[in-house]
Amino acid sequence: MCLRAVALLGVGALAVHELRYLIGYGDGAGSALAAHGHSYLGLVTSLAVLLLLVALAAFIARLVRGGARRAAGAQMRRVAPAAAGALFAIYSVQELVEGLVAPGHPGGFAGVYGHGGWTAVLFAAAIGLVVAALLCGADAALARVAARCRSARSRRFGAAPLRAARRAPGARRLDISHNLAGRAPPLPVA
Repeated sequence: MCLRAVALLGVGALAVHELRYLIGYGDGAGSALAAHGHSYLGLVTSLAVLLLLVALAAFIARLVRGGARRAAGAQMRRVAPAAAGALFAIYSVQELVEGLVAPGHPGGFAGVYGHGGWTAVLFAAAIGLVVAALLCGADAALARVAARCRSARSRRFGAAPLRAARRAPGARRLDISHNLAGRAPPLPVA
């Protein structure tokens, strides 16, 4: 799985989690997060943003180098459901583990889907579409840049022999390896 996908899914999973708590608890979302043992989310958010910045830098560097080496294979109709499913699975596993480990967090089915937790399905679907659009758009941009580079390269290398062929029959080639002057170098002046 590419760095872009991991970074976008990481940030997307955090967004699903935060939106679920915001909808489920409203104004009390911050206190509910604190009471349910979510103090680790500050560190995880920082790491996810750092990973996203690294992925963005790698994407820009790849664009500058000339894009993708192969054609873009990502299709929205395949990537969107996979991204939504991955986001919902990440959310569900995260909440189950929090229910087992974090003090004050409800466990089991109620910990995952209670207090508006079911809305994570909707948020995962919406954010999955955004992740898929970004991934497919990035692949399309890389493929387009690569195609432009290939066409520029073929024009550059393809046109040179034609121009040389047009000039070559009537032009004499200058070869400095032979003595064309017919005389020795001048004598030094004393």
